[in-house]
Amino acid sequence: MSQLDKASLIQPLVEQMITNEKDVNVWRKELIATGAFSTEQVMALDDASLTLSYRTMLAVQFQGLRVERLLTEIEKHHVAWTIDLDDDFQQGAICY
Repeated sequence: MSQLDKASLIQPLVEQMITNEKDVNVWRKELIATGAFSTEQVMALDDASLTLSYRTMLAVQFQGLRVERLLTEIEKHHVAWTIDLDDDFQQGAICY
């Protein structure tokens, strides 16, 4: 699987995780636990920087996973997918 294809799986997963986990203290703890930041650095981040840092950390972690493991994470976090079908296919899907 190409990196572009993998990114198309990672982005919705990260977005789902950011949306579902609103407790920024959890984000801070994870950033510290991974060694990405010290406690002082994490506490100095404003909300936008904290969100961006956490989002980046998740994306980098998921980039290192094999596709099978990534799909397991997607299932675990109940990531929803939207599918755009052509009108002809929509009618066929409705009839089916």
